[in-house]
Amino acid sequence: MGPRERRRPVTRPRVSIVVPVFNKARFLPAALDSIVAAVRAYGDAELIVVDHGSTDGSRDLVASRYQPIARILDWKGGTIAAVRNHGVHAASGEVLSFIDADCTIPLDYFGSLADVLATSGAMATGAEVVPPSSPSWVEEVWYRLHRRARDGEQEWIGSANLAVVRAAFDAVGGFDERLVTGEDTEFCQRLRDRGYRIYESKRLTAVHLDNAKTVGSFYRKEVWRGLGMFGTVRPGAIDKPTVMTVVHLVLLAAGILALAVAGWAWPVRLVVAAGLVVAAPAAALLYRAAAGGDLGRPLRALLLYEVYFVARGAAMARLLFRGVRG
Repeated sequence: MGPRERRRPVTRPRVSIVVPVFNKARFLPAALDSIVAAVRAYGDAELIVVDHGSTDGSRDLVASRYQPIARILDWKGGTIAAVRNHGVHAASGEVLSFIDADCTIPLDYFGSLADVLATSGAMATGAEVVPPSSPSWVEEVWYRLHRRARDGEQEWIGSANLAVVRAAFDAVGGFDERLVTGEDTEFCQRLRDRGYRIYESKRLTAVHLDNAKTVGSFYRKEVWRGLGMFGTVRPGAIDKPTVMTVVHLVLLAAGILALAVAGWAWPVRLVVAAGLVVAAPAAALLYRAAAGGDLGRPLRALLLYEVYFVARGAAMARLLFRGVRG
């Protein structure tokens, strides 16, 4: 029996929710209150919180407010992938639900999760996270550029809001603990390699409270996220963000060289250099527009993509300099 023909979970499977926590005390009450309420509404579910060495009182907050409904584990050192895997080792559910400690979910979340798995025939599901009400312009513009308009099969779903049937999780070996970031895209890549389908449903939308709200924080988060960029690079497959990062670096260097071209008037040099610098971000915007992204604020969107590629270039330089697998 192949992966596509495995039995789907029963109508209301037991769900194990794994919530990794690292210094999220500001967001934990809202996030865990929503998860606890959804657990109680569903019934057959267990909540496992794994603290990753928090220093802001997050662990004490969980212990004081959410025991005994939450089982609290500790995991120090290692990657976020290792934290999630540690939570899975203690889980008993047929379905594993990964929800980040800065995300809130609706009351009927786990009932919807069981229904989506049963009706879609997929072995993994979830949804992109959305910004909270009254988002900053950085949150809103980036989300609108990348939001998915409808339910359907996807290549990957972020681990901030991802559920997978336990049998499929075990079959592919869980998250790759060597990856600093990007463990979700690499994990989903292995799921698809085994023939498992990944289905996104808007019924499972979660609100992400701790997005980057300024250009500076956006840059820092994208540098961190970029540390996992080589996790999905493999022979015969094109990882578009990584390829475009390389293209941007080459064009950026060409733009700098253009400023030094003798015989060109300064206005010409500046125009050529600027065109080379924004070429990759502009191409990314056109790609997002073709995919249905909202380009309502094109100049701000162009700025964010410029910052995005610079951040990923910085992450790539860090990886290559240190000789670390992302």
